[in-house]
Amino acid sequence: MADFILIVNAINNEERVRMNFNRRELRDASDPFSLTEETFKGIYRLSRQLTQDLMLNLSPFLRDNERVLGIPKHLRILTTLHFLAQGSYQKAVGQDFFCPMSQKSVSRCVEEVVSALLEHFSHLVHFPSTIAEKTEEKQLFMTMPHGFPGIIGAIDCTHISIISPPVEDPQYPAIAFLNRKGYYSINVQIICNAHLKILAINARYPGSVHDSGIWTTSDIKQVLRNAYQNGDTSSWLIGDAGYPLEPWLMTPISGQNLTEAERRYNSAHKTVRNVIERLNGVLKTRFRCYNPPKCAKVIYACAILHNVHT
Repeated sequence: MADFILIVNAINNEERVRMNFNRRELRDASDPFSLTEETFKGIYRLSRQLTQDLMLNLSPFLRDNERVLGIPKHLRILTTLHFLAQGSYQKAVGQDFFCPMSQKSVSRCVEEVVSALLEHFSHLVHFPSTIAEKTEEKQLFMTMPHGFPGIIGAIDCTHISIISPPVEDPQYPAIAFLNRKGYYSINVQIICNAHLKILAINARYPGSVHDSGIWTTSDIKQVLRNAYQNGDTSSWLIGDAGYPLEPWLMTPISGQNLTEAERRYNSAHKTVRNVIERLNGVLKTRFRCYNPPKCAKVIYACAILHNVHT
């Protein structure tokens, strides 16, 4: 009987070793780059070439010791892109032939890659500060239909849906994230240029905070104020009626009995400002995230990856 138990244990151990080897082999041998370009972009939201470039540039900043996660660097990056593209763990756990790992492993991959992006690539989201940079952005907006002179960026806020935090959480109470539309979110302020490139992003405020409230405490507002006081009186952002009219922020003209010139202004304003609405739609379609409080970091990482693509 004892010999039989030993034989059974030996068979079970051999089976476990074989399964573990096959799992490692599957991870190493799987090649998502063999997928068609369309399929690859549908899964990762970036082209194969951009993803390979990202791997080359990001890998030096990831931990070398694979035993920490048991996952090669390139698969950590692919796993993170896949998670950001889907917005949940459900499509990134176990069922994908190139990503056979647990939810915990996926979470650790995302945390490491997102941290590396924020630490080493945040410069890819850059607000124009020099005369040359502002001039370039102004020229891009002037090439648009009904182009405005002097516009260096379009501003708006968009609600990023999240799961509800605990109701009694002292730091992140659920009520603070409940927005006026009735779901939980982070209200994200974004500024983009005429080519939908993100120039600045602020994901620090819960969904209950109004757009104008975020703008009031915005670092970009202070930057523009300082520039105006230092003599730059011909650079503006363009925003909707939810923002106050300021010397550095152009908003629509309200009222019923508008002059022809005022109607033309509002029409041109709406056309030009549409770039930020398009950007919000593109960003939400390309990348998704749903977990506070780490959600803010993921949003910033998505902004960086969006600019990699743009």
